[in-house]
Parts: sequence; structure tokens; C-alpha cells
Amino acid sequence: MGNVVVSGVQIRRRLPAVEERLTRPRRLVRELPDLDAGRLHHLIRSGDLAPCFDAADDAGDGRAEECPICFYFYPSLNRSKCCGKGICTECFLQLMPSKTSKAVHCPFCKTKSYAIEYRGAQTTSEKKIKQEGEQNVNESKLRVHPKSLIAGKIILP
Repeated sequence: MGNVVVSGVQIRRRLPAVEERLTRPRRLVRELPDLDAGRLHHLIRSGDLAPCFDAADDAGDGRAEECPICFYFYPSLNRSKCCGKGICTECFLQLMPSKTSKAVHCPFCKTKSYAIEYRGAQTTSEKKIKQEGEQNVNESKLRVHPKSLIAGKIILP
């Protein structure tokens, strides 16, 4: 949910209470020996990290967002600070380096020193802007390679 700046003054948004069960990851693919459960709990409760929401296989009512790493749907996602792409908390935890490994690059834009922020659920206008951006990318691809897609099949030159 994060902070809001109004006239140069930083105001902390009031956070909705997070259920205790949503402060613990349940879908980790691998064991995370360096995971500090107390710190994770604090980051989720303070609104700096998205809760470990229950995953859904489809968007349901259309308000859920899909994590591009695990392809599950969630009420809201963390956002990459570099490119704004969404990622669920469990996928983020698995990407983060252990104490013995090197820094992680953004899995989307490859920026060094990957970091995220949690802003809460996307607004309708944010979702519309995202959809328009994706549509523009698809239209640009078709303009560049207009004959590369025939009857749903990709034809390479």
C-alpha cells in the first residue's frame, strides 16, 4: 500500500489488517534456508510486501492479476521498481539471493539490483493503461512482420 506524498509531506496509508496465514509462504518450490520468517512477517504486515495470497488458476471476477513467473492469479502483486512488472511474494522470495549468492537481476528487464515495492491492487485506470501498452506492442510487432502470422501460425523468414 506504501506511502503517499501530498504537498511534500509523506503520509502513510492506513493498511487493512492482514490475516496471519497470509504472512507465511505456502507454495515455495525449494527450501529457503536464509528466509527470515520474522522479517517477512513484518514486511507483509507493514505493507512493504504483498501478502502470500491464496493462488487461483483463473482470474475469476476479472480483478485478479497474473504473476508472470508462476502463472497463478492473485488479488494484487508486488511491483518491480525498475519496470513496474508484477510478481507474487512467493516467486519474489525464490528469486532473491541467499547470503552466499550474487545479486539478482530483474527477471523482466534485466536491471541490476532487483527490488520491488507493494502498492496494493491495481486501479482500473492502471489496468487500462497496461492493456493499451500491451496492445500497442502487439500492433507494432504486426507492423514489423505483417506476413509472419498466417492463420494463427508463425512463419519465420
